[in-house]
Formats: sequence, structure tokens, C-alpha cells
Amino acid sequence: MSQRSNGILLTACFTALTALTFGGQLGRGHGLVAWAGAGEGKRTAALALPADEFSQKAAAILNHVLRENFRRAPGFSLIEMRDVLTKGAADNRLDALERGKKLLAEGKEQYDNLELDTAVEKLTKAREEFHKAVGQLRSGREYVDTLLYLGAAYILSGDADRGSEAFREVAMYDKRIALDPKLFPPSMIEIFNQSRDAVTQGPTGSIQLKSNPPACEVFLNGVYKGITPLSLTKVPEGNHFLELEKDGLLPWGQRVEFFAAHEETVEATLKDSPNAGTWKANIKGLLGDLDEDEPKAELVKFAQWLGVERLVVVEARQRGDSVEAQAVLIQDAPAKKLAFRSAGFRIVASNFLARADAFFTSLYNASAVIPPEEGGGRKSEGPKVVTTSCNSDSDCASGEMCDTGSNRCIPEAPEGEHVYEKWWFWLALGGGAAVLAGAGVLIWYFTLPEQGAIEFTF
Repeated sequence: MSQRSNGILLTACFTALTALTFGGQLGRGHGLVAWAGAGEGKRTAALALPADEFSQKAAAILNHVLRENFRRAPGFSLIEMRDVLTKGAADNRLDALERGKKLLAEGKEQYDNLELDTAVEKLTKAREEFHKAVGQLRSGREYVDTLLYLGAAYILSGDADRGSEAFREVAMYDKRIALDPKLFPPSMIEIFNQSRDAVTQGPTGSIQLKSNPPACEVFLNGVYKGITPLSLTKVPEGNHFLELEKDGLLPWGQRVEFFAAHEETVEATLKDSPNAGTWKANIKGLLGDLDEDEPKAELVKFAQWLGVERLVVVEARQRGDSVEAQAVLIQDAPAKKLAFRSAGFRIVASNFLARADAFFTSLYNASAVIPPEEGGGRKSEGPKVVTTSCNSDSDCASGEMCDTGSNRCIPEAPEGEHVYEKWWFWLALGGGAAVLAGAGVLIWYFTLPEQGAIEFTF
């Protein structure tokens, strides 16, 4: 290939790298095509809190649904609570993240200048830094960009094997990513598709995830999966990025390897953030009397501490499968209650998440209607939040399935545990067998016919 034709191909591939298409979006509201930033509107904070220790998991689920709702709500600009609570924290992961971003920018520039060897060097170092930053990657958009540029640089340098490996890492992170055939050369698309197929059609593994404290939000490769404790199933075998979050705590992250041969157990411990003490003191008086005509002084003080114009607080009280929720929306200056709503839910209902989402929408849209409850659903570890639209399972991320009723991706429910898989079942079975055997021996002994005694005389 001549230098001129090679340059044309490189320029075409560079342009194409900025035009990737997705079958859906990555978690937390980000996508690689148009990176989402803070929306225009009133600076807003939103949080759902448990009324007691029995309500922690329900509150954590509602907390995620609430924030996803207000991220897309018109007129609001939702702040990231973790940014406020971790401000000033000495975190090596944040340093690694910044180094990775800088190296990525340098690698892109070298790629644009057709300096492929230097681009590979920079992008490889960027990948290493992003590996160190797990727990602070969030959507992982820079990581995915790094792998795509790295894969393209390898292939255009004549190293298709390493390019394929970089593309395989992209598919491991999100199998929904696809290259646009209108922009990418067929040979590169073929390599990318083969790499993705090797991941999607390969063996899968599972992990049992626990956390201290419990009720933490779980993100696998940037996609929300549910609340701890949680079973992550049918995930392609290999290394994945696992992150846990909970208000008031530093985010936890680790690269975790899934094995097809056996199930792993991961236990994560989250540490207090620098502002944890102030956080706990401020939220202590938020709950109760949310329906008062004037907002409580604690609510206004909390909004001022966060530096927001709008504040949404939800109180969740769970008893069995039932959850009672109260939600209030206030403004800071002048202090005023803008809306108050209350509703009851059953977390095993098939449309629990849709009902909760509509409930939060009703805080700023008076015409919003909460749909009636549908079905009982299959009770498992608890409901999981919908992530993106779909037509089939192939449109969803690893560990998700397409709900044909709502055409939304939902995390796959873990298989129900059979009674014979319980340890106490075999203990009870063994004990029962021993009792029956003993009773049988006693019955046999006492029902023997009487026999005459034999006396020996010498």
C-alpha cells in the first residue's frame, strides 16, 4: 500500500473512531457518542433514606431510581453526591485517572499525526493507568476510547492479533458497542466483530458479592446491576471492572476475574469519606414531618450545605415486600415546599420500578400517573433497576436480559435455589433417617417372641 493510500485509510479510521454506534448507553447516563454533562436547570440534590435499619435495601433501590429520574428531568441539574462527599480525599485512583486521561489525549494526537508506534506506547500506558483507577472510572468512557484507538493503531501497524485483543477488551466492557460500516473499513469491522463474538459466545461465570456495610449500589463495567448482597451471573469469563458506591463512603473498586469452572465470592469494605461525619450529622434530622406546609429547618440547612437550589428527600419504610415512600421537593431561597407525595409499593410487583419512576416524576409533573400494580413477580434478591431499551437479549449488557413486556434491559435474576441445595435440608434428612433407624431397631427388639431360659448345671 502506498504512503498516500495508507494516510487516507488512517484518516478515515480516525474519523470513524469518533462515530461509534451503541445498541444502548453505558450506565450512569453516559454514552460514547455524545458524552453527557450536567443538564441545564436548577442545581439539585436528591436522596432516598431508610426510615430504619430494616429499610436499607428498599431505600438504596429507590435512591438509584430517584437519581436516574432527576438526571433526565427538565429544569433540574442533578449534582453527583459522591463528588461533594469525597471532595478533598487523598485518592491515588483519582491521580491515576488524570494520568490516564492525559496519556489518552497524547495517544490520540499521535494517532492523528500517523505516529502509530508512539500512539501505541501512549495508549498502552493509558490503559495501565485506567486499570489502577478502578473505583473512580464511572462510565469508563475514557477507558473504552483508549482500547478502540489502541486496537485501531495496532491493526493499522500490521499487528492484527494485538488489535483483536484490544477490541476483545472493549467487548468485555460492553458487548453492545458496534462499529459503523459506513465509516470503518470492512477488514477492521471483521476483526472487531470476531473479537466481540468470541466474548459473547464464550463461557460465562458468576460471583457472589457482599459488602460492608450492606445495601451498596453495584456497577459492573460502568452499568448498574443492583444492590448488595447480589449475585452477578452469566458474565463472560475474564476480568471485569466492579465498583460499589454508597452515600457517605468512598467508592470501592476492583478488577475481578470471573471463572466458568467455579463461582467466586467477593467481599468489599467501603471506608468513610472525608465528609462522612458532617454527612451523618446533617441527614439525622431530615426524616419525619416531610408533609409540613413549610419545609423543615433541617432540610433547608442540608440544601445550603450542599450548595443546591432544589432538594429532593425520600423516606422509605419497608415491611416484608411492602414499601411506604414519602417524597418532598423543596427550594432553598426563599425556603418553600414545592411538592409532596406519598405512595405504597410492593417490591416484588413486576412493574415496581416503573411505578417508582412515575412516583418521582409526579413531584415536578402534576399530570404524571402512577400505573396500577401488576403481578407478583418472582421473588429473588430484590428488584433491579432498568438500564436501557432493547428488542432482544443481544441488545443488553453482560448479565442482563431483555424484558419483552417493557422492552427494557433488566439484570438477569439469579436461579432460584432448590431446597435440596440447602445445608439444613441434608442435616434434617440425615437426622430423620437416624431417628427412624433407631426406632426400627427398638420395635424389632421389643416385639421378639419370648423364649424359655436354659439352665446349665455342673
